Amino acid sequence: MTTLKHKFSRSVLSTLLFGLITGIAVGVIITLFLVCAKVIFAFTLRLYSSAETPLVIVCVLILALLCCFLTAVIQYLCPSAKGSGIPLAEGAARGMLRVKWLRSAAALVAGSLLAFLAGMPLGSEGPSVGVGGLIGDGIGKAAKKPTEFRRYLITGGSCAGLAVAFNAPLTGLCFAFEETHRRFSAYILAAAFSAVISSVIVSQALLYGFSHIPYLSSVGVAAGSAALGFLKPASPDAINLLKLCGIAALCGAACAAMGVGFNRAIAAFGGVLSKIKTPFLRLLPSFMLAAAFGLILHLSVGSGEHTLAGISVNSAYTLLFTLLVMRSLSTVTASSSSATGGLFIPMLSLGGITGFLVAKICVMCGMDPAFAPNVVLVCISAFFAAITRAPITAILLSVELSASFVGLLPCVTAVAVAAIIADFTKTEPLYERMLETMRDAAPLSAAAKNITAVGVIPVGSPIADKRVRNILWPYNSLVTGLKRDGNELVPDGETTVREGDELTIRAENVDPSVFYSQIGEYITTEEKHDPPPESSFSATARNT
Repeated sequence: MTTLKHKFSRSVLSTLLFGLITGIAVGVIITLFLVCAKVIFAFTLRLYSSAETPLVIVCVLILALLCCFLTAVIQYLCPSAKGSGIPLAEGAARGMLRVKWLRSAAALVAGSLLAFLAGMPLGSEGPSVGVGGLIGDGIGKAAKKPTEFRRYLITGGSCAGLAVAFNAPLTGLCFAFEETHRRFSAYILAAAFSAVISSVIVSQALLYGFSHIPYLSSVGVAAGSAALGFLKPASPDAINLLKLCGIAALCGAACAAMGVGFNRAIAAFGGVLSKIKTPFLRLLPSFMLAAAFGLILHLSVGSGEHTLAGISVNSAYTLLFTLLVMRSLSTVTASSSSATGGLFIPMLSLGGITGFLVAKICVMCGMDPAFAPNVVLVCISAFFAAITRAPITAILLSVELSASFVGLLPCVTAVAVAAIIADFTKTEPLYERMLETMRDAAPLSAAAKNITAVGVIPVGSPIADKRVRNILWPYNSLVTGLKRDGNELVPDGETTVREGDELTIRAENVDPSVFYSQIGEYITTEEKHDPPPESSFSATARNT
């Protein structure tokens, strides 16, 4: 027992150490990316704001066409750079996808910066998550770590990328358990915790230095800032708290309906655009629509932070409705066309605009205007939860984005209502559907089969002396049998596997070459057998 504890401690310490290294690298690279994104968006916003003459309008349209063409070239050379980087990081962390980390990271950065330059309604947080995960994979490969260990580093890097993008460490940690793996283990916690903490410290130190450069400070580069810090929720008394909870329940139901519609619109429109095989023609409608809306109303340009900062409960209904329609259409089109960029902030902006509309109606019905920010945060949380089905992340995100715990109970109420209603509709969560789409589009997906592999855990295997539930098994696989010293055992999540154990592992709908390359790092066979095609794994296997 003492030996097992020592091995567990060494393994966790190793995960912490490499998570720390990953976090430092992610903190530096993602901070530089975010600073570049702010500089580019400042230029784009000025360009759209001054587009009043025919010459400037033509220049804006030509710029959008050029960005569309260059994005198409990037996606043709690197298909993994399509869409948000979050499904890519999740797929790699779960063992569903295998990508070339450096090439994909560079393509994500370049593609997203082009989208920002064109004024697309996409955010920097998605590429930050994707690039962070890819950096973790690269560090694991450089250290020649096994696949399972690299998957922990991918998890830590992606969480660090999200934490840096929002200056939200708690949200980054929660993202690992609720969204990336949808389960808890000590190794996931170790990788995520060390990467998030180190990345945020490094990022804030860099931002503090950059904030002393006058130009960077003028475009919003600052340390310790919250993305929605301008929303200052008021502290309600008992009566107003009950009223806000009632409003929150209604907001949760309304945002659930909107979120379900948003998910289904992206799925439907994405199915249409996916039939267009030429990347430029597939991307063209989204770039042109974003440019057209930006020329009509410059508040519709970009990810949405400045949109929320530019409106209030005193804004006209016409402006709020127009922004909601424009940003909904442009965001759905951009996501459906697989334009490179994140959807976190665009989703939050849609929820925020909805919140301002609801708050305006509530104020008209007698609510104190001081509680308008509370209603806005409620709608932001509920809309995000309805789309992603990650309620805890939604609650923490609203708290950290506003830098306030005031009004937490109404947010919890709205998120619970929204998540339950959205789940009742059987609509697939946004990132889960995107991940399945990416996996189905992978070149080897047609070779997917059901496989049963039988092998022995050798000396030095990375899974030896670990509980079954703490092991990142290959995608869609399950341990169905365990034989130890000639005795058959029924394995469950708490079973500790040991060197010399014979495991039977069942995998469904997986690519054989990917499965055997991963499981081959865990088990080998006692007898020699011909390896399956396109694999160096020696195991007894049968395709069913």
